[in-house]
Amino acid sequence: MSMHKLFGLAFLTAFLHAQEALDTIVKQDGASVRGVSVTTFSLTSVKFLRNKEEVELPPHQVADIQWGGVPDSFTSGLAALARNDFETARQQFGEAVNKTDRAVLKAEARLLQGKAAALAGAGDPAAAANAAGALRAWIGEFPDNWRLPEATYLLGRSLRMGQAHSDAETTLKELDDRAGRDGWGAMWNARAKYELALCLLEQNKALDARSAFQSAGGAADTAMAAGTRTDEMAAIKVNARVGEGESLIQEKSYDRAAEFFRTLSQNDDMSLAAAGKAGQGEAMFYLASASNDANGLRGAEIALAEACVLDTGAGDTAAKASYYLGRVLTALGDRAGQDWGARAKAYYNTVVKSYPTSRWVSPSKAELAK
Repeated sequence: MSMHKLFGLAFLTAFLHAQEALDTIVKQDGASVRGVSVTTFSLTSVKFLRNKEEVELPPHQVADIQWGGVPDSFTSGLAALARNDFETARQQFGEAVNKTDRAVLKAEARLLQGKAAALAGAGDPAAAANAAGALRAWIGEFPDNWRLPEATYLLGRSLRMGQAHSDAETTLKELDDRAGRDGWGAMWNARAKYELALCLLEQNKALDARSAFQSAGGAADTAMAAGTRTDEMAAIKVNARVGEGESLIQEKSYDRAAEFFRTLSQNDDMSLAAAGKAGQGEAMFYLASASNDANGLRGAEIALAEACVLDTGAGDTAAKASYYLGRVLTALGDRAGQDWGARAKAYYNTVVKSYPTSRWVSPSKAELAK
């Protein structure tokens, strides 16, 4: 090959590499700033180079960064995260940390590694505690990074799943306070308040949890009014309403819970109606279990099956209904048919495999371990 061709090939390779290294900034208004190189990604400043000139954007205008020039392992990690293969994602992002020399990208890969670990911690307190340790270390090292709100949220969630409830409460209250004080947005208020409500419920603080769920629903409404992550906020609103009813179940006020969920099942919003049916089935299950009432258990089974049919995907409805369908079959035992045990396990496995980020994964794993 001639020197001329070799030079041309080298130039093309360098050019393509430079092109791949360029980032895209996605703004809150939907516009994209392409062909830039982000140099600073903090809570107070997002700076980037465009045509060798430094430009700065206010952080509140930025929705996300699509990174260029990433290692293959980073791309593989994103793909694994999208398909809920959290352990593979954690490993791939860890590899990406070691394969990039770019400081902003290294911080990003570290956080995504912690996020994957946090999501993998559902139903595994030890894994959740390890994820919390990694996220706490990240926050200590990058206290001004633009991703700090997400890291704090993931830390609070991991602490809750790791059963470090006191630390979780402190972390989530701090997130809620800073979201308002530092202008992070109502989305973070809703996330923090909902996780805090779950934390209180898990500590058998039913009355406080009920109030926190109501607050979370209000924050989700505020975020949706601003057009922020409407699908996720709608799910939080549904789950918060469900949480109010579940606080009644925790108080063993099963009749009140059944009435609460019956009213919810009549809502014009299909996602709330489905959640109401699941809640009715849950309350009916506890009422019937106390007296080993086979007819009551079958009534609960019907309500839970209806919830699965009505579910629109908002909230944890299908996961919850599947979990309690397993519980109903277990309570019925031989009265449910010869294969009742296998069918119950199938419901629990559905929760674990199909809804890996749901809070019903942990109790489903516990049932499978029996």
